[in-house]
Amino acid sequence: MPLASEVTTWQEPAPEQHDGGGPAVRFRTRVRTNATEDRFKRRLEALGLLAFAETIDRYETNWHWTGCGQGYAILWRDTTTLADLLPLARL
Repeated sequence: MPLASEVTTWQEPAPEQHDGGGPAVRFRTRVRTNATEDRFKRRLEALGLLAFAETIDRYETNWHWTGCGQGYAILWRDTTTLADLLPLARL
């Protein structure tokens, strides 16, 4: 049974620069779930994703334009690639 009902990942420019001189890209993910933080982090660890997370923050919202519910917002480390995040599909 899936742990998450919705997973949304996007990229945004980051202020730091990589060796190539171009702008760095950071990935962020919002996961809608009712799972406890401990259970959620255990699942990320089992999928090999926890080591890529820089921050994990719980959110709750009733704002209809962002989607009602609760879950976790993840900022991924600046070295994380989209290929690293493919296991999110099995969350």
